[in-house]
Amino acid sequence: MPNRKVSGIRNTKYKILNTSYRKSRGFTLIELLVVIAIIGILASFAIASFTSAQAKGRDSRRKSDLDAIMKALELMRGDSTGSKYYPRCDSGSFCDLTSTSTNPDMANTYIKAVPTDPSTKLPYQYVGLNCTGSGCTGWSTVICIENINDPARLSDDGDPFDNCDGEDGWVAIQFENP
Repeated sequence: MPNRKVSGIRNTKYKILNTSYRKSRGFTLIELLVVIAIIGILASFAIASFTSAQAKGRDSRRKSDLDAIMKALELMRGDSTGSKYYPRCDSGSFCDLTSTSTNPDMANTYIKAVPTDPSTKLPYQYVGLNCTGSGCTGWSTVICIENINDPARLSDDGDPFDNCDGEDGWVAIQFENP
């Protein structure tokens, strides 16, 4: 049987007599829009997850920085007269914690580099407590925790001075010698 064309379609094993059943050559607009919408939804989930992971990473860095500061301050106290004084701020009892803001200087001897906040790049705040000419008997510093579900984050106590960008979120660490 010779190859014959029926209704514009090449003759195969099955004869299609109606041209409305011919094979389509692409996707419809609706199919393309559905696929694009699904990809957009999946991308939004991925971006939200990535942003949350970055905030948790910065919070972990802040806690690690606070631990390093605490160890350096304890080393400074150990080198003070009678091993009982923490350093004073040169500018009073409250200062930005930099390499030369405390008396004695913190950097090089007690810590390699004084850490800064990972997102703002600003120094942490240091407060000497009960300071005299020899030094301070205690200290306090705070860090801002971004992750609102972090158990170390303080609950809202209504104090307008301990907030992070308009929200309560400070983690305060305070040490005093007995």
